[in-house]
Amino acid sequence: MRPWQKWTLIILTLFLIPIMYFENQYFMKEQFKQSQKNRQQATLSAFNDQASGQYAAFKIYATVKPHGKIYYFIPQNQNGALIDLQKQEVELGNQLYKKARTESPDISRVTLYVSYTANNLQDNTYAFKPTAEAYGFVKSRFKTRYQRLFSQTGTEAIYDMQHNTAAVSFKDLQKDSTTIPMIRQLAIDQQLQTHDYTPEQLAQLEALNFPRNDRATNFVFTTDGLTLKFAKNPLGIETIALPMATVGPYLNPDLVPEDNQMPSKKTGAKKIALTFNTTLKPSAITHIIDQLNDLNIKATFFTTGKAAKKHPAQLKQLLKAGHVVGTQSYNNDDDLDTMTAPEIAANLKQTDAAYFKASGQLPHLLRVTTETPSQDLTATASRALIAWSVDSEDWRLTIDAPTIAKNVNDRITGGDIVLLHTSDATIAALPAIVKEQTAHKRHFVTVNELFKQRLTPYQQYFKAGDQRLLQ
Repeated sequence: MRPWQKWTLIILTLFLIPIMYFENQYFMKEQFKQSQKNRQQATLSAFNDQASGQYAAFKIYATVKPHGKIYYFIPQNQNGALIDLQKQEVELGNQLYKKARTESPDISRVTLYVSYTANNLQDNTYAFKPTAEAYGFVKSRFKTRYQRLFSQTGTEAIYDMQHNTAAVSFKDLQKDSTTIPMIRQLAIDQQLQTHDYTPEQLAQLEALNFPRNDRATNFVFTTDGLTLKFAKNPLGIETIALPMATVGPYLNPDLVPEDNQMPSKKTGAKKIALTFNTTLKPSAITHIIDQLNDLNIKATFFTTGKAAKKHPAQLKQLLKAGHVVGTQSYNNDDDLDTMTAPEIAANLKQTDAAYFKASGQLPHLLRVTTETPSQDLTATASRALIAWSVDSEDWRLTIDAPTIAKNVNDRITGGDIVLLHTSDATIAALPAIVKEQTAHKRHFVTVNELFKQRLTPYQQYFKAGDQRLLQ
């Protein structure tokens, strides 16, 4: 090769090397960009598939940030409108973007995917929870990998997707007029089970700002249950969380999982509830507890407030033995049905105070007659009203045990609430009653068990399958 040819080849080689180098760098950079797009597209597609599997109707939109992009997956109701989960998703996306930029400033681009998980509770009812994940390109030695950086979840909310775009309201939660007083009752009972309150503290507990009407907003409803939120109070209670298993039966069944709904009503023809009006006379209570124990029976008792104050040990004795204890009026001869609403409230408050001082609990059953209670009594009592379907007539002064037993056995048809008292004659009649009804394959339960724990305020109960909603 001649010298000039050699030098020409050298010059061309020196000229081509940088061209080839820069061309190679260009193609590698373009290949990396395409790889980035492919990875991002694959991740976006995966989130799209995940959202489709959770709930079919949703919309995707994106927000461009200075150092990245956020994709939002927003469910739509059955009319095609975005539900207000969008607000929470945007807040969640902004929080996670800020975290990614603060904790990983060396990452040049961040991509966020803000989606959701969905739980179908009923036909049109879904529980949605926002979920956010941040992705970015991370350099590791000689490789740059696209990987997940952070994740975060939001707060679950339940929606009726048929028409609504907002999470269920307190009005939506209501099953009927019994819902609000039942929620209050359940919350107070739960606190009493875990705290040893004084009478003064009980009054403070009852004075909390419990939801009182359709417009209440101091609550959170999720598949875990209902959480009530309270303003600052002397007891320092911020929230009371009622599990779904506890509160679900009293809420709108369209918004509650089937396992937590009110049990279906059945006739209870093979069950009988023996109920005793009592003044808690110590000798009578000891005698009847022994008799019921021998017969393996749990019963329901109704005491006056005055009797609870005079004989607290006997009230506790009944509860300890596993019996249910409700109340009457404060005095045996008080007629709640003829009182005004303020008089009824004062009478029941006095009765409840005596019951609470004796037992540390509050009563939820009120004995009433078979007549329709006054509207004032129904509204003011705000508890289950227990009448009867079988009158033993043991209140007659000259009646004996065989007659009491005959009255009860002749009148029972099944599912009955039987009116009794704690007299010696009644206690003596119990074995004959049990023997006869057992022969008919009936068994004895408390009033609560007779109605499968469905007892609610504003209802008057006579026998299984026979109750009247009065509000």
